[in-house]
Amino acid sequence: MVSFTHFCGPKCSHCCFILSLWAIIMLIILGILFYNHSTALIKDAPDATPSGMETAGKNCIIAAGIYAATALISFWQMKVNYRVAERNNI
Repeated sequence: MVSFTHFCGPKCSHCCFILSLWAIIMLIILGILFYNHSTALIKDAPDATPSGMETAGKNCIIAAGIYAATALISFWQMKVNYRVAERNNI
């Protein structure tokens, strides 16, 4: 019997975990670069002003936080899948 906490399979949970880790790293780096007014990213800001770049940087950090929550859920599902697999093999 599968409990209600088991909603994501092992392959999906591993894939989501790896992609979430990559997104966290990338978005934190982008957020720092936007917040420090990187000239390479000036065209990517909502408006080419320092406040627009700081807003984009804050948005990247917020998105990294959301991906951190996704990584935690995926890690939790990996552990649940591991326990289910152990229980079924014994």
